[in-house]
Amino acid sequence: MGTQRRNQEIEEIMPNAKPTAATVHTELVRHETECAERWRTNFKQLDKLESSMNSMKVWLLGGLTTIAASLFTIIVRGML
Repeated sequence: MGTQRRNQEIEEIMPNAKPTAATVHTELVRHETECAERWRTNFKQLDKLESSMNSMKVWLLGGLTTIAASLFTIIVRGML
C-alpha cells in the first residue's frame, strides 16, 4: 500500500514520467529504512514473546512437579 501511495505522489509531481535510476534508488533506500524499523520492532516483540513463554514454561514445570509429588505421596501412603 505504501508503494502505491509513493507512485501516486511521483505521478502527481511528474505526470507520465518514467522512474529514473535516482528515483528508484531513493525509493529503495526509503524501503530499506522502513523495513529495518519493522524488523527491529518485530525482534523486540519476539523477545517479549520468548520471555513470556519461558515464564509460562517455569510455571508449567512447577505445576507438573507438584502433581507428581502429590501422586507419589498418595501412592506411598496407600501402600502403608
